[in-house]
Amino acid sequence: MDLTQNSLLKSIWHSIWRYFGLKEANKIGLWLVELNIDKEYGIIRFSHQTKETIISALSFVREIDGIKVILSPIKTSGTIRSIKSDN
Repeated sequence: MDLTQNSLLKSIWHSIWRYFGLKEANKIGLWLVELNIDKEYGIIRFSHQTKETIISALSFVREIDGIKVILSPIKTSGTIRSIKSDN
């Protein structure tokens, strides 16, 4: 799989802008903390006030660089440390 951090973020941002607009996108504060293609998981960071927006935006992403994907949130947490300890 040729998925990169840049292409993943680009697809997520595109989904946010398309379905929620620039005003909502400005509140997000999206960062890709970790991406592990082999184990098929990633950790993203965002403002806690935009959790529902991010979850919805992830579900709207169906393809990244011609590769069909399903982005499904598994867990959310208030701290990145607790998420990393589970992986």
